[in-house]
Amino acid sequence: MSTHATKLKHVATGKLVDAELHDSLSLDDLLDAEALWAPAKIQIARELLNRSVPRSEWPQSLHWNWAEKAITLKPYAPGPFSAYRLFGLRAEERWQGLLLGCCVGHPTRLAPVGRDLVYVEFVETAPWNWQPSGIGQGPLFKGTGLQLVELAVRWSEDLDFRGRVGLHSLPQADSFYRGACGMSDLGPDPKYRQLRYFELDESHARTFLEEN
Repeated sequence: MSTHATKLKHVATGKLVDAELHDSLSLDDLLDAEALWAPAKIQIARELLNRSVPRSEWPQSLHWNWAEKAITLKPYAPGPFSAYRLFGLRAEERWQGLLLGCCVGHPTRLAPVGRDLVYVEFVETAPWNWQPSGIGQGPLFKGTGLQLVELAVRWSEDLDFRGRVGLHSLPQADSFYRGACGMSDLGPDPKYRQLRYFELDESHARTFLEEN
């Protein structure tokens, strides 16, 4: 695993804290993250229930389980010969965010059509970095998601895909991919539960890297 020093913004103080980007996580790292994230998600769910927050306003990744994803990935364990790769951002000795990417089987829909890209299967920040509606919780850190997407773009460049990246977005994240990431919104995908499909083409990938 290689690591790269970075910073995260501590929201309450506005200060930057030391963090590390990891570009080759193991399945054990996913288990470690889930062991910390699951209790925090349970607490959020309890608050949402106690305060009768409408289900439509709940965090849409609340049901995700990275331990289950590790089990599913076992036959394709990420490594130098795998199509899958795991990225993470760590600060204060805890995983602050995770991203699972795949580099085969997802051709571009934007010009040049039919080329290889890195497809983001899942990306999630730690539950203490969420701001769920109706329970008064603000994020501990900001900036995790953008840095994880940047790792996916740089992986795409390393593969000679010229930064091309694609993903299907949960509705609550649509504005993030459209705005902060500068990805093209290709609309709801009827083949993927009507989730909107976003893609970063070569020119916008260069802009994304220059600005971040």
